[in-house]
Amino acid sequence: MSNAAKPGLWRRLSLYAGALALVIIGVMTFGVLNADDPLPADGDRGGGQQAEAAPAEAAPGEAGPAARPAPRFPAALADAKPRTLLEAMAKSLPRAGQMLAKEETGRVLAFDASGRRLNLSLAAYHLAVIKRNLAALSKGGQPTYALIHDVAADGRLHSWIIFPDGRIVAGQSARPFTGLASLPEGLDVTRFALSRAPQLKSQPERPRLDAEADASDDVRGNSLLVAKRRATLQETSAMLLPGDVGQVLAAGRGRLLILPVRDTGTAPYAALPVGGPGDAAARRWSFVVMQDIPTLASDDFGFDLAAVDLRQSVVVGDPDDMRDVRYRFKPLPGARKEALAIAGDLGLDGSAVLIGADATRPRVVDAIDRSNGKGMIYMATHAVADERNPLTRGFVVLSQTNLFAGELRVTRFRGWNRNHPLVVMSACQTALGRVFEGGTFGVARTWTNAGAGQVVASLWNVSDAATLKLMEHFALKLKAGQSAELALQSAQLAMLKDHPDDPRLWASFTIIGKPTL
Repeated sequence: MSNAAKPGLWRRLSLYAGALALVIIGVMTFGVLNADDPLPADGDRGGGQQAEAAPAEAAPGEAGPAARPAPRFPAALADAKPRTLLEAMAKSLPRAGQMLAKEETGRVLAFDASGRRLNLSLAAYHLAVIKRNLAALSKGGQPTYALIHDVAADGRLHSWIIFPDGRIVAGQSARPFTGLASLPEGLDVTRFALSRAPQLKSQPERPRLDAEADASDDVRGNSLLVAKRRATLQETSAMLLPGDVGQVLAAGRGRLLILPVRDTGTAPYAALPVGGPGDAAARRWSFVVMQDIPTLASDDFGFDLAAVDLRQSVVVGDPDDMRDVRYRFKPLPGARKEALAIAGDLGLDGSAVLIGADATRPRVVDAIDRSNGKGMIYMATHAVADERNPLTRGFVVLSQTNLFAGELRVTRFRGWNRNHPLVVMSACQTALGRVFEGGTFGVARTWTNAGAGQVVASLWNVSDAATLKLMEHFALKLKAGQSAELALQSAQLAMLKDHPDDPRLWASFTIIGKPTL
């Protein structure tokens, strides 16, 4: 393993100059808590018209946009009205600083927001830079918008969409935002999490279920489950994409960058209806969940996928001899098949494919080092996301010894300070973790801290067969030169065509990191 200097520290400190400046001037009063200690109570989970944007690319035969005419864009905010947005952006800076401190030190820094002054001038500067960066990202042919979330003093979720041309549209939820903890139950993924996820040794062993095998029974014999999923997605869309914000997604198409608050970054945005019931957003939009506003408001706001050489990828699948003091793990024959299929699609030689007994921690780390950050890191295995101790109890399962999120936080892979690979975590719940005011911190975020440009991660326990189909489609689109955003959108549309009533099978995966340049 290389002892190269930590790639994120000085580079990312520049991105957070505003947030850290707030610390210096006393905007935040920090107190150091132990790593993975509980947060304070307030940090618990709990205009003119524009021509319609060019459609997102779709392969022949894939599901296309709904036939109904697209609504018109709502009127933009007047220049005098974005003050609430600037206030929300200023509020986000301490949260971004807290998340950065968690990345860099492993500790939780608590802040007292009661006497906080808002640096609106810095927020205005960030907004101007974001507008410039969205315009630059849109020059590549895919119109790119930003969605900013904030929870107001009354508890309601406020949302703003910034257009590629700098216009802003706002919306607010009709009721207080209480988090997305009920979403898995509403989508009926909890039942599969109980059987497919790693199981605590202290509990009775449960039989393994498969979402795809169950899907046809749902449609034929349990229309109530289908109706429940639709209602859950409709309610989630109304909360996260309220009013005119949802109208923008119904009228346009392109790429949407999510700037989350709390757990709003863990929603299946691709499955949310925007043009009417069943009209999934994936028909019009691709999505990237970004870490924070300062990242988008910087010079280092994008991911250069053209620098990723897929021929230098590393693929890991179905480790043998999986061990942990707390959990038991079931074999993953579907993950083995998936890993071999992806390796074959990419034309990788045997030294870069670690299956079964070869998928040990030393061999995986050595293979990642040898790739020098130039390829894709693809892992089809178990993973554990811990909502209270993401670093010490969140990990990727390997043979004999697991790779913990806390180790990823400090591990420096050779070449990752210069090259920033694409990481695909084809495992259960890898996009989840501990929820802070500034977003979700878990295994996926530690990969970006290690230097990954983008991480493809999952929101719930996934089906073996459906994931194989989705990921093969995704990998082939990458190989053909598509961005990860468009490749995932294309794969989701292909799966949506076969499973229109079951988002469990295609909407789990999300992209975390920076947008492709």
